Amino acid sequence: MKKVAIFAHNLSAGGIQKSLYNIIRNIDLKKYALDVYLMDNNNFYQDNIPKDVNIYYLKKYSSICKLIPFQLLKSFIPYSGIDKSYDVAIDFDSYQQITALNTIKCNAQKKVYWIHTNVEEKAKEEKKFKIAHFFSKGKLKYFDEFVGVSKGVIEPFKRYNKLNNIKYRIIPNLIDTNDIFQKIKNEVNLKIDENKYNLCTVGTVNVPKGFDILLSYLKELSKIRKDFHLYLIGDGPLKEEITNLCHSLELDSYVTFLGYQKNPYQYMNLMDAFILTSRYEGQGMVLWEAKALGLEIFMTKNLEQYNENLKGCDDIVKSLSKAQKREKKYDDLSDYNADIIKRLEKLFEGEN
Repeated sequence: MKKVAIFAHNLSAGGIQKSLYNIIRNIDLKKYALDVYLMDNNNFYQDNIPKDVNIYYLKKYSSICKLIPFQLLKSFIPYSGIDKSYDVAIDFDSYQQITALNTIKCNAQKKVYWIHTNVEEKAKEEKKFKIAHFFSKGKLKYFDEFVGVSKGVIEPFKRYNKLNNIKYRIIPNLIDTNDIFQKIKNEVNLKIDENKYNLCTVGTVNVPKGFDILLSYLKELSKIRKDFHLYLIGDGPLKEEITNLCHSLELDSYVTFLGYQKNPYQYMNLMDAFILTSRYEGQGMVLWEAKALGLEIFMTKNLEQYNENLKGCDDIVKSLSKAQKREKKYDDLSDYNADIIKRLEKLFEGEN
């Protein structure tokens, strides 16, 4: 049985955390002994962790560690994990200095670094990320292999870090369709107009998600057709700005803000289609969740590089202007998930 250690900050609500949670829930625990090391106990998913997965909580360190050069941290901060040996150790967080430090110092034959986003674009949009990366970039030379959640994150990562000859593989995120299909059974207090073409989008209301871009498309669409409505599920730092933009574009009658929802699937299940106009992604898990629910998918062309086998629209407004209701069919994504399980197992087994 191969032994795998995964280091992450926590299992709170978030994209990285959901990705890890889906691995924990779907990997064959009869073939792999899985230990997960976390930096704090803010764990949204804690109650549904399989009993065969060991969760360990490590010593917390001050946030000032983000501003200390990695080589210095490596010299003075000891490994805070449990003294066990592993075949593979994974820094699944990729933003934290301490998770990288513990992965590197862990007694493992292979050290793996997970890439969740387009770091070039993230550095442009987020000054804090750019600063933190400056102090942490020294960690990368200690990893044996790199995993990207999509083809679209690999090349930017290599360019931004000036890494040419690294060993990498692409492993998209697993989608736990059993969990999704269970959650859509919950009652939802939302009445939609069945005579309209109902769209939804889900995500943090921030710059990368491009909700300002989406509203500009909807403004153009409103000049062509009136029988549509968007439900925006999510909250974030730009919520007030996006709400004001919606008002200034006179889209109030076309858009409903539902805020953050612990269970977005019960709302998505009511819709006809899903739309995403992000400036960039890592992969875009929510697109695959929408596919599982049988929603028609509208995404901008730039997102194709982050999502294998999903087709973007050459012209979002034109595509939406012609969209009609259709019969929805659920998709358990069995082929998609089976392929990802194979990729994960090849990583754990040391196969190419």
